[in-house]
Amino acid sequence: MKNIFRIVAIAIISFLLVSCEKDEDQAILGDGTSPTLAGDATTLVLLKDNEANKAIKFDWANPVFQTEVALSNALEFAKTGTNFQGAKSTDITAKNLSVTYNVADFNKLMLDAGFIPGVATQIDVRMKSSVGTTTLYSNVVKITVTPYLTEFPSFYIVGDASVVGWDAATAQMLYKKDNLSTIYTYLENGKNFRFLGQQAWTGVNYSLDVTGMNAGNKYFKTWSTNLLPATPENIQFNGVSGMYKILIDADATQKTIAVSASPVATWNPANLYLVGTVNGWNSATAIPMTSLGSGKFEYTVALPAASEFKFLGQQSWGDLDWGNISADGNTGYLGPKGSNGNIKFDGTGGNYKISVDIKLGSYKIQPL
Repeated sequence: MKNIFRIVAIAIISFLLVSCEKDEDQAILGDGTSPTLAGDATTLVLLKDNEANKAIKFDWANPVFQTEVALSNALEFAKTGTNFQGAKSTDITAKNLSVTYNVADFNKLMLDAGFIPGVATQIDVRMKSSVGTTTLYSNVVKITVTPYLTEFPSFYIVGDASVVGWDAATAQMLYKKDNLSTIYTYLENGKNFRFLGQQAWTGVNYSLDVTGMNAGNKYFKTWSTNLLPATPENIQFNGVSGMYKILIDADATQKTIAVSASPVATWNPANLYLVGTVNGWNSATAIPMTSLGSGKFEYTVALPAASEFKFLGQQSWGDLDWGNISADGNTGYLGPKGSNGNIKFDGTGGNYKISVDIKLGSYKIQPL
C-alpha cells in the first residue's frame, strides 16, 4: 500500500513540475513590448518616369520579449478610417529593421491595395509582429499617396473547369483591351479554376478576395452569382456546363469578374464553314472545314492579302456565326453572333492553315 501511495505522489509531483516549467516558459516569453514604426515621407506623388527612384523608407524597432524569439513581420496598408479592414499586407524581414521601396514597387503595392490612380489618398501603415499565437501591432504611420496607372494585368485562365485543365504552360490568355479582358469559352459545372498573370505557376495568381483565400491570390472584389470561392486558391463555377462569356474589369476601382451565358451555346457543331472574300461572301457556297472533334476545325486555303472571312455552322446566314471578338480585326479570339466582326487577314498572299477551337474561343492563321 505504501508503494502505491509513493507512486501516486511521484506522479502528482512530476505533473506539477511540468506545469511549472510551462508556466515558467510563458513567463520568460512574456507579453512583449510594442513594436514601433517610422516612415521618412508623409506625402508621395508617384510618377512613372521616376520608377527606379526611391519612394519611401520604413524603419522599425521589433518587440522585445524576455527571451529571444523568431519574429514574423509584415507591413499593412489601408485607407485611413477603415481600421485596417481588408488591408494589403506584405512580408518584411524582421532582423533588417528597415525596408526601402522604389517608386515602381511602392506604386504596385498601392494599386494592389485598391488605391485609385491619380487620386491623392490618405493611408495608414502599421507593422504586424507575430510569434506563435502572440500578435503585436506598431503605431500607425499616416501617408498621403497618389499612385499612377500602370499597364492593366493580363489574365490567363487555368483549371479543370476550363478547357485547358491545370496545365499552366497552356493557360489561355483572355483578350485584353484597356482595363477589360474578355473571352467566350467553355466552363464545366462544379469544377474549379483561377487566373494566372503568366503561363506559369510562379508569379501572380488571381482569385476571389474572401476570408480564407491565400493573400497572394486575393483580387476580385465582386463577382457573378455563378462563382463561388474555393479556398485557399481557386474559384468554383456552379453554373450549367456550357459556353460562357468571361468579362474582367481590372480598373482599380472595380476588380470585377462576370460570367454570363454566351449568345451562341453551341461549341461542337456538326460542320463549320468558311465564308468571306475567298468565295465572294456567298453563304450558300461557304467552304466546309475539316472537323478534328471537340469543337476544333481546320482548313488550308490560299489567302490573298487583305482577305476577310468568318465562320458559319451552316451554309446560310443563320444563328451559328463566329468571327473576330467584338469587332473587325485579327486578335485570335472568337466572338459569337452579335458580338463579333470580320476576321481581317493582315499577312501577305500565300497558303495558310486556318485553325478554329470554338470550345476554347480562339482561332489561328498559320503560313505553310
